[in-house]
Amino acid sequence: MISIKIILKDKRYFAPAFLYSCFALVFSTWVVYIPFLADKLQISEGQIGTGLFFASLGSFLMIPASNKLTDILGVGRQSFIGFILYATSLYGIFLANSFVWLVVALFYYGMMSSVFAIALNSLVAEIEKQAGKYIMTGSHGFWSIGGIIGASLGSFVAGKYNMPLVHVTVMLIILISLQIILHKNYVHVRGETRSQNKEKRYPLKPLFVIALIGMIMMASEGAIADWSGLYLRNVVMVKAHFLGLGYAFFSAGMTLGRFMGDMLSARLGSWKLLSLAIATSLIGFALVLTTNAIASFGGFFVIGLGFSVIVPEVYRLASNVKGVRAADGISLIAATSNVGFLVGPVMLGFVAELYSLFVSFALLSVFIFTAMIVSIAKWQNKKSQ
Repeated sequence: MISIKIILKDKRYFAPAFLYSCFALVFSTWVVYIPFLADKLQISEGQIGTGLFFASLGSFLMIPASNKLTDILGVGRQSFIGFILYATSLYGIFLANSFVWLVVALFYYGMMSSVFAIALNSLVAEIEKQAGKYIMTGSHGFWSIGGIIGASLGSFVAGKYNMPLVHVTVMLIILISLQIILHKNYVHVRGETRSQNKEKRYPLKPLFVIALIGMIMMASEGAIADWSGLYLRNVVMVKAHFLGLGYAFFSAGMTLGRFMGDMLSARLGSWKLLSLAIATSLIGFALVLTTNAIASFGGFFVIGLGFSVIVPEVYRLASNVKGVRAADGISLIAATSNVGFLVGPVMLGFVAELYSLFVSFALLSVFIFTAMIVSIAKWQNKKSQ
């Protein structure tokens, strides 16, 4: 819990950390409306998977431009502008009146998420280096807080009123107003430019294993967010107003784990922590696959607990590779992770259509087991050096 004390005591750390909460509030609002959009547009699980594919494709294709923008704008300014562009991209999704419109809107949404996410993670990595403090995992904990609020409150509002445009407008007025007040605490941070770093941009060997784990785990995390509501509805058979609770429990586990993550990383080391975290998430998947409602909700919590430290640790490792600019390391991880986002959601959608969502979630656990084996091998290799 050390990192949350550091963050809450100083606006220099709180303002960028709160951006993660804003990020999650926007994201979780989109997530809880997936079943409602599916009903509104009368689209299948396979078509939802296709839409998610184009969101990830937009994010992936925008990565090179997003990375170059950090040289032009600086990571602080790009984070602020990127958030506004990302948040307002929800209007395209909720105004969609056809499957084609939805696909185009999701493509743009993915592009803006790339602009924002790369800048934000680079911003926190740069602040860590300048301040000499560990706040990356704690900052991601604020994402989890936003996820809990967005999924639980959003699920209630969506189930009771089903007025997405009003919901989104009120939320964005509040969040953008708060960022206008807070952005002065981080907008001046530029980060290292490429001209200041003459070393090889992407030494692939030290980044390969990090990228592989990031790809598998980010795909799995995205799948939990995108498909948990439909899994609970179609497989576990929970009522409509509880559909967002799977992601809410997942986010609760994320929150607890992330506010402990910086301390655990310092004590255990990144690779040992990653191995234990991935193993924990597998226990959660076993609970979800029981298809019992209580066990499934508990399983989503345990998965969140396991997943909590993985993304922050992967970004931290990538941003500290010798001779690699933080934004370059993070953008490479973002690129490979988006390969997972490209393949994961659409694969789950088509597997669900051919077989079932239960089979899709079982397949996810196989990929996560692979990531665990890779991380354990890397951990043991580090111990022997």
